[in-house]
Amino acid sequence: MTVTESAVGSDAQRTSTFWAAGALGILATAVAAILPVLVGVWQRQAGLQVGQAGFVAATELFAQVSGTGLYLWAAPRRTSRTLAVVGLGVMVIGNLATAASANFVALLVARAIGGAGGGVLRALCMMCLAKAVSPARAFAVYASAQVGLAALTTGLIQRVIDSHGVQAPFLVLTLASVFGFLLCPLLPRQALVSPSETGRGLGSFPRAATVAIIALFIFFLGQGALWTYLAPIGAYRSIPAAGVTEGLTLLNFAGLAGALGVGAMAYRANSQVALVTLLASEILSIVGLFHAHSSVGFIASAAVFYFSWCSSFPFQFTVIAQSDRSGRASAVVPAADGLGLAGGAAIAGGFLPTLGLGSAGWICAAASIVGVALYLWSAALSKGPSRWVQRPGAADEAAVEG
Repeated sequence: MTVTESAVGSDAQRTSTFWAAGALGILATAVAAILPVLVGVWQRQAGLQVGQAGFVAATELFAQVSGTGLYLWAAPRRTSRTLAVVGLGVMVIGNLATAASANFVALLVARAIGGAGGGVLRALCMMCLAKAVSPARAFAVYASAQVGLAALTTGLIQRVIDSHGVQAPFLVLTLASVFGFLLCPLLPRQALVSPSETGRGLGSFPRAATVAIIALFIFFLGQGALWTYLAPIGAYRSIPAAGVTEGLTLLNFAGLAGALGVGAMAYRANSQVALVTLLASEILSIVGLFHAHSSVGFIASAAVFYFSWCSSFPFQFTVIAQSDRSGRASAVVPAADGLGLAGGAAIAGGFLPTLGLGSAGWICAAASIVGVALYLWSAALSKGPSRWVQRPGAADEAAVEG
């Protein structure tokens, strides 16, 4: 879980860089991690319709992707510390603007600003984790902390709002950013990316890699279409507010179990079989969500949905890693899944006024099926003449263990 010599010097610097970058990454994803809860918050804060609140959530995700692009452009030209300070500053401005917003347009602008700053920090974090001696283990630690914080935040946010108003969560996040500024001096003094590393385009991607990245985008588009509207779906099924909140809290633990438990065992399972099996469990959970008649049913369905989603990701990553030995396809993963989540939230938000909340479930199921089918195609292409020469299971193990 340490950063390579090319990024920083001593062992102490490597360790401090890992923890500082991880903490900044968690701050950057704090909003995106609890979007289902915030959709309901924004409805109360500015009197928005469900579809409008969903577009605000999509704006957050699109802005994070744009921030990632800005970071990739600036990384060879500016030091990591400078980019971290800029990203934090922009994110603070966006969060303060969100707390002060009272209408749809103001919220859109505020989250565009805050999301862009978060995108810069998230990209910086991913770059540091990618330069770790064991990237998979480094990402596992980061993901564990992120999901745990999301669970804690989801459980406490309603109490904070009831006590201090709907603006309180973003004011708290602004205060937490002060801690982020204190971490910036722990980052490397130099740029993490050299200009020579930015000249390789996407045109030389193997066909299997292109198919796999498209699969990732489509799959996450489906997840974004449903995940963003879990709270309104609970209300639609007449689930008590306490039951919906509890479900959104517990699903984070289900996701944590999926990401770490199944991820640690991924190299022992066949990726294609696992993807199909988890697709089946996800579709069953979608059916359960729209037929739940009690809090228990809603909580169970939401937990299985999120568990299936998070459990499938290590296997998706394995297919992507096998599709391109250079690793460039894996580097595209954050942008592809971010665009997918944002696109899914926006598309579902557009259908909600005419087709109702059920359309979110149909979009999720259809996109998941298409995504997994494309993954299977990519895996088949990877087994052609250009497949790596290595012992069976080595690619899967490398993708999981770093």
